[in-house]
Amino acid sequence: MSKYRVEFTSSRLQLILQLLTYVVLVVSVFIWQPNIFPFQIVLQVIAVIILSFFVFKEILHSIKKTQAPAILSEQGEWLEVKGHNQTSWKLTDKSRISSLLLFIHLVSTVNARHSKWRLVYKDQVTERDFRRLCRAVIFQQQRLRDN
Repeated sequence: MSKYRVEFTSSRLQLILQLLTYVVLVVSVFIWQPNIFPFQIVLQVIAVIILSFFVFKEILHSIKKTQAPAILSEQGEWLEVKGHNQTSWKLTDKSRISSLLLFIHLVSTVNARHSKWRLVYKDQVTERDFRRLCRAVIFQQQRLRDN
């Protein structure tokens, strides 16, 4: 059984998606029907300022955030390494693959009621690690089909 260490970096795709979401939200605020109520433009400007604050705060957080490396086996064992702490997870068949993004569903090996989703963008890991993650997801999905 092979195990691989997967290192995560910041993602340009994530940044682009966050900025596109921001643009869509700002445009949606300014396409309200004009002059519905008094001081509508003031409310729109306040909404955009508040939206800008929260979106750019999240963007800065995602740029600065370093994700813990993981040790992965093709059988779906996922071990997060944070300093001296290690957390063990199991990849599930709910995980999904797309060409630019992996939706990874992890369940705790200690308590099966604890689960989490992890989004892995293609440019966040090396090409080899992205393929390994895809193989692990496919393996979990095929194992479910075989049972």
